[in-house]
Amino acid sequence: SRTHELQEARKGVDPLEQTRVAHQLRRSAAWVGHLHCYKSGKLLNVLLIPMSEISDQAVEKYVKCFTALRVLDISYCVKVTSRGMEAIGRQCKSLAQLKRNMPPPQPPLGNNAAPTVVEDEALAVANTMPMLTQLELAYGLFSDIGLDAILNQCPLLRTLDILGSLNVRLDGDIEDRCCALESFREPWEPEYHEYSSSGGDGDYDDTESDD
Repeated sequence: SRTHELQEARKGVDPLEQTRVAHQLRRSAAWVGHLHCYKSGKLLNVLLIPMSEISDQAVEKYVKCFTALRVLDISYCVKVTSRGMEAIGRQCKSLAQLKRNMPPPQPPLGNNAAPTVVEDEALAVANTMPMLTQLELAYGLFSDIGLDAILNQCPLLRTLDILGSLNVRLDGDIEDRCCALESFREPWEPEYHEYSSSGGDGDYDDTESDD
């Protein structure tokens, strides 16, 4: 029952507990509200909730209860915007791995239509998440401006995936700086069969999340 689950959440957090909480959050964004009363949220360091219904409002209300997060997957969470991401960055000071992959955007209508460029999410990452070592922003709407900000303000970054982020041009020294990372996936690289955010709750590098 839900009551039993909440009681269990008070006992502390281990890897199985983290997985269970992630499944609960994915099923219902409202469940975050129940967690704020308990210690488990403050102990979680891995939260993988791609495709959940969580919103900016829920993030802003409850993210202060998840300040120990080091690994976060909010891919395809379409109700979360730069506003929610900024709230995450300001509260989760130790965040080292972020997956924020999104669905491919709709192509612009008309022969002369310009693609939509939105820097807000990339700038939220750059301005509030300086401890990142791994970052996935597939199909982002940012340009070289947002990417340059990330490279400048996330000095620990080792792995970067910007597949499908077609507003990026890699002009100037940006391409060299990206290629100097340990792993860089450029916007035009073909997609592989097993997409990184579809591999389930175990698809992360836990070397950054051990206490």
